[in-house]
Amino acid sequence: MRSRSPFSRLCNARTRPKNEFEGRAIGALKIIVQSAHIDGPGWRWRQPNASVTIRTNSTKLKTETQPTTYDPSWITSTFHVLVKSSKQEVEMRVYDDRRVLGEASFDMSLLVESRMKLDAQLPFSKHHKRRGDLLCSLFYFPIALSPKNDSDVGIVCLTLHRAEGLRRHNSMPIARIRLAWDAPAIHITRPGKMIENELAVWESMHEFLCFNKSACVVYIDVLNNRREEQVVGHVCISLTDLVEATDTGGGRWPLSGSVAGKLVASAEWRPLDVEPDL
Repeated sequence: MRSRSPFSRLCNARTRPKNEFEGRAIGALKIIVQSAHIDGPGWRWRQPNASVTIRTNSTKLKTETQPTTYDPSWITSTFHVLVKSSKQEVEMRVYDDRRVLGEASFDMSLLVESRMKLDAQLPFSKHHKRRGDLLCSLFYFPIALSPKNDSDVGIVCLTLHRAEGLRRHNSMPIARIRLAWDAPAIHITRPGKMIENELAVWESMHEFLCFNKSACVVYIDVLNNRREEQVVGHVCISLTDLVEATDTGGGRWPLSGSVAGKLVASAEWRPLDVEPDL
């Protein structure tokens, strides 16, 4: 069985900001959820089935559930999220099944200078009452400032501009981005605005964290908006080729499955300063 791509957990494919070009990422945050202590015997009738969710920007991540315990341990559950601002907060919720036990938060500004916080003990509360503590470690990796940085880990800004040469019956198509053939979508555009019946315009940008630039392959499908299972055309491009084509002013790719269709896309690569190792 093919392992799931680490990228596919980073984003909700159908969650988009109001303006897709606002809030470019300035770095990445690595969060290791270690354990928690839940205050409970005095106010709970049973031991909780504990889990933790992490929310920041439009991303929501979740640990596995640890059954019937006041002291759940996730050991080294690791998550990565994009950072849009040094002032943003990372919100964490501790759950008993679907019931919220408490909330904790961490201010990103505390990591800008130190870049790491080991064994941070974050109190979580509900209705202004402390309900326990969450233990985690956080690491911040900013965009590298040196132009000579050749790190294979970085943030990709991928923009789907338009599709050309589509057949007339493919009105208002959508485009889908995946990072493996059998992986879920990391981004789905809005229906494209059709111009002269053969040109679909999206101008839709999506950022994602890439752990291996040289091995990353991007799969882009153009789909019928009314029937998403109907593929109008698709293209498979290595990230390296996509970035190089963008740098040289290219980026027009033939769509397989379409007689004359072409996809116009561009990608910007911004390496991360990954010391200590991401």
